[in-house]
Formats: sequence, C-alpha cells, structure tokens
Amino acid sequence: MDTRLSILIADYQDSVERAVELMVLSGIERPVSNDHWVSLDIPQIGTLRGGVSYFKHGYGCIIHLPRDGVDFDFGAQGQIDGFSVSRLQGYAGARLAEYGFCTLKELHDAFESATHSDLLFSGDQLYYLTASQNETKV
Repeated sequence: MDTRLSILIADYQDSVERAVELMVLSGIERPVSNDHWVSLDIPQIGTLRGGVSYFKHGYGCIIHLPRDGVDFDFGAQGQIDGFSVSRLQGYAGARLAEYGFCTLKELHDAFESATHSDLLFSGDQLYYLTASQNETKV
C-alpha cells in the first residue's frame, strides 16, 4: 500500500478511536451495530465532555475534536475502523499535502490501487484493512 495512504488511514482511525472514547466518557453508549446506533435515543446535535460538539447522522457521527474533526460510520457489528476515500479526504482536508498528496486525484488513485489487494469492501460504503495490512499498520 502507498505509505502516504497508510499513514492517513492510521491517523483517521486514531481520531475515530479518540472520538468514540470521548463519546463513551460523555455518557453515550457505544453501539454494537450500525442499526443499534440509529436506534439510540440521543440528540442529533450535542456537546460532549470538554465542549466538543457532535452531529449524529445515519450510521455515523461527525465529532469536532480540538485538533481535527472526524466523520465516521459504525460498521455492521459496531466496528469503528472502517473508512472510505471520501471520509479520508474530508479528514485530511487542507492538510492533504502534509500527507504527501499534491492533488485529490493522487489520493483517489492511491485508494483505488489499494482496493485491489490491501483493502476489503464491506459491501456498504466502508473499507477495512486486510489482515496483512493490520499487522503492518504504521
């Protein structure tokens, strides 16, 4: 896998993990599935511990962490390590060059290339690292 993409995915997943930890610390139940998330009776817009805002949507959430915002979906079994090229693009935002990508096309090309051997498609918007990529994660 392209090293730049690997680093971006790792940073994104770390931010999602921090966001979910903050949700739980703020009293929001961690869902066991994406359907469970949809059924949770919490306000669509709210504030977490430390004044961090969130927006609940569909199978996921946007959380505005102090250093970076992250938009993610829960997987079918409540996983939080799934991603898509659009989620990675949104996460990197203006920092795309910091990850070594000069253009969005470079990011999309690297992602497309990774779908052939390094990523597994869930069948529902999200991709996951293959077992071999999880073992060599940056």
